Formats: sequence, C-alpha cells, structure tokens
Amino acid sequence: MKFLKISLLLIFFLLKAACIHSEELPVITVGPERYGKRVVNIVPFSGEKGAEVSNLVKRALNHHLVILALESSSLSSTDPTLTGTISHREGAYLFRGELVEPILGKRFNLKAEATTPSLLACALADKTMELLTNYQGICLSKIAFVRRTSRGDELIVADFLRQNFYRVRTAELILFPKISPYGKKIAYLVYEKGTYRIETASIQGLDRREYNIAGIAGPPVWLPDEEGLILTVEDGGEIGLYRLDLKKETISKVHSGVGVRQAGSVSPDGNFVAFVASLRDKPQVYLLNLRSKEVRRLSFEGGQATSPRFSPKGNILIYLLSERTLVIYDLSTNKKKQIALPFAVSDPSFSPTGDYLIVRAKGKRGGIYIVHLDSYVYQAYLPYENLYYPDWGRF
Repeated sequence: MKFLKISLLLIFFLLKAACIHSEELPVITVGPERYGKRVVNIVPFSGEKGAEVSNLVKRALNHHLVILALESSSLSSTDPTLTGTISHREGAYLFRGELVEPILGKRFNLKAEATTPSLLACALADKTMELLTNYQGICLSKIAFVRRTSRGDELIVADFLRQNFYRVRTAELILFPKISPYGKKIAYLVYEKGTYRIETASIQGLDRREYNIAGIAGPPVWLPDEEGLILTVEDGGEIGLYRLDLKKETISKVHSGVGVRQAGSVSPDGNFVAFVASLRDKPQVYLLNLRSKEVRRLSFEGGQATSPRFSPKGNILIYLLSERTLVIYDLSTNKKKQIALPFAVSDPSFSPTGDYLIVRAKGKRGGIYIVHLDSYVYQAYLPYENLYYPDWGRF
C-alpha cells in the first residue's frame, strides 16, 4: 500500500496524548483582539496600466491585514493617500507619485520600476507598508502548495498576488513542498512508479534532481546554505533525523533513538533543529543543537505538540497544540504565548519577514489562510479544500 511508510509520520496527528504538566516555562494565554486597521486611500493612477496597477496595489495592501486600502477620487484630509502616474518604456513600467500623510504633515515622493504591472504593484504596496506601519511588506514573495485532483497531485508555485501560477511537478502523490531559504529552489517528497523519493528543482520546475533514499518518511527541511536537507528516515527499526548532502548525494545520521522523530525546522543560523518526537505515543517538540548534539524538550502544555517552525527573525519558534492552539515561543526570553485558533489548522509557514503565517485550515473553513501574528487577524487567501502543504518563500 503506497501510504505505508508515510503513515508513520502521521502518527503525530492521529494518536491522543495524555496531559503533561510543568512549571519550567511561563505561559501567557491570549485570545483574538479587536485590531484597528490603518486606512489608506488610493486614487486610481493615470497613464498606461494605471487602473490595473492601482487595483493590484489595493489588493496587495489588504492582504497585509493591518491596512484597509480603499479607492478614492481625491486626497483625504485625515487618512494617507497614494497618487501617481504609470509610464511604459523599453520593456519596463515606471511609477512616479507620492504618499501623503495629512495628520503628520508628511509627503513621501515615490519612484518604482518593474517589468510587469504586478511586480510594480508589489513594490509600491511593500513600500507603503514600510512607511505607514512597523512592518515590512510581504507582497514580493511566493507561495507553494499541492493541488490534489482526481488525476493526481500538482505542485504549484504562485506569486503572492496570484497573478502567475507555475505547475512545477505533477505526480500520483506529492507531499511537503519546501521553498529554499533564498527562494530559488524547492524540495518535496514524490510518489511515482511504486516508490517514494526526494526531489529538488528550481522554482520554475527546471533542473530537477532525484534522490532515492530508502526509508524516507517525512518532509524535507532546508539548511540555511541550501547545500543540504534534514530528512526523516526509517532505518533499522528507528525513525530519526538524517542530513542529505545535495552535492555529494550522501546521507548521514543526525539524531535517532527510541520512538519516532520528525524534522520540523532549522534555525536561520543553522545551529538548531526543531523536531517532533513521539515517545510512548506522546508527540512533543524538541530542540537539537547540531554542534553539541544536546537535545531539550520545549513543549510542556499537554496534548499533541506538532509542526515546530523557526521564524526568519531567529528568536521565535512556533508550534501547534492539537491543531487548535498556536504557541509562540520567544527563545531569547523563554516566554510563551498561546493563541486559541478559531478552527483546526496544519502546515504553518512563516512569511519571509517573520510577521505572518500561512496555514492550511481544516473542516468547513478548508483552504489556505494568512494570519498576522501581532494582531491575530486572519484572512482566507486561497479558500479551496483540495489545497495542501502551503509554504512561503522569498520572491
């Protein structure tokens, strides 16, 4: 049966865990709060493709969740207003305009250039975010996911504005796509012709390489230098963590032991691996120091702790409790927050800026959602139930 080996990693999600109590770490439980969005007026741009670009800027800003972008016919006396003109020459679209902040009495002269209207809109949206909020923009990024159909699986990569979709791979089964740290490559697990294997490819699906690894049983996790992957592999009755050297095509053991271990995330500095271990059917999150090989447990809340992910900011690690609670762990202060989610989720992935998550929602709210971590505001991004394993990467 083709799901036999992959079912080993699903043990983390299917088995119920007993509650474990500890006072080692402080926990602050919070709930969703009301959050006032910053209103930004956009006067339709003049010039070639002006209306198209202004509409794309409005859509991009609204996807940031902390801004409410509205179309306006004139400057506002109270809210920031973006105006400008689009021109086109020598294969490039040029923007010249200004962002007016009436309350603070500020005017920002803006210039931007891009090869397509959507790229130009993203550049403007991201710059507007930086000028008006404490956050970096997320529009110049890409999303990967698997679309499951009756004919098989499709690995899709899309730009954040969903103007361009690339079909990277089709196969009977595709699992766990992961965009590389620099956003140029993608790794995933594929089932084809009766076997599972790891594949890597350029983000457009070119230069595809295959790695046939006996016992592969979990998602690939990129190392920061993009020269290797941390894998979950079954060997000799143990399911542990292994490193695959992509250039030498060699594999070496990183960590194993009693129970099942599944790789989750590597820290941006490459020194730590966050993973899930199921010991006596109680999946919890652990941290492995790749230099000293020291392992310490991080989750003590009780229930099933899964899906650990390092933030690009480095000091933040998140994980899920029984798919309904998000734990945000500040490693620098040793403090945690718990966010009760309105629906069950899986496969969280950080934005390249570290301020947002993309998740797959389960049940009636099925699809891919964006979550803003500071405000707990969320929004449907691709509300289709047949989409799986979302991942977020640099443009």
